[in-house]
Amino acid sequence: MAKVVKVKSELKSNKNKAFLYTAFSFIFALLFLCVGIGLLVAVLSQKLEISAAYSVIPFAFSLVMMLVTAINRKKHAVLKSGVNGEKSTLQVLKRLPKNYTVITNPVIHNRGSVNELDFAVVCKNGVFIVEAKNYRGIIVGNSSQQSWKQIKYGKNGNTYEKEVKNPLKQAHRQAGRMFELFKDLKITADVYPILYFADANAELRITDDADSNVAVIKGEQALLDYILQTESKRTLKSDDTEKIINIFKN
Repeated sequence: MAKVVKVKSELKSNKNKAFLYTAFSFIFALLFLCVGIGLLVAVLSQKLEISAAYSVIPFAFSLVMMLVTAINRKKHAVLKSGVNGEKSTLQVLKRLPKNYTVITNPVIHNRGSVNELDFAVVCKNGVFIVEAKNYRGIIVGNSSQQSWKQIKYGKNGNTYEKEVKNPLKQAHRQAGRMFELFKDLKITADVYPILYFADANAELRITDDADSNVAVIKGEQALLDYILQTESKRTLKSDDTEKIINIFKN
């Protein structure tokens, strides 16, 4: 089993925040609703001598908070899907041999930019950047586009379509940042960017028309095979291996 070095996940942290925001907004919605009902009952029973129109105010606040709850709930669902995708990807990467080191959520700090990766796999052949996506349905796009289309089918046969940011560009950009970091630190290592789709049922209709050099992979064994079978012209020195691992740990 590969060695795993865990770094704090920003995605998981954001997912937990979204859950808390959803819970709090729902509680406030219920509170305003209760206040509105109580106020309306008091006015109608003439226990409170104010206009019934004032009881509409808490109901309006309750409606606003319910809308906020719906937005937060949707955001939480998206983030949860991403976290689940990272979890399943980690279980796959753990199956690599013990001389491979898997770093979760490493952060690249270099030249004024900060980039958080999903995974970095460090071995004698270099460093593999794994950008994991847990998309479902049909994914349509090419490497030069800024956004792709995700098409999903509902239970009633309805089609749902939305745009997602082009993750191929993201993986390519991350590889470039890592190349810059290694160059500045005088580390000689090959970098292999991977866009991995964790959902085996996803249908990919993706073309690389910009020669991005990013490997697009679906399937657990395909991911392992690509990492294991990639041969580098140069072997990463043990000192540089430890240096890279320590950089990502901090």
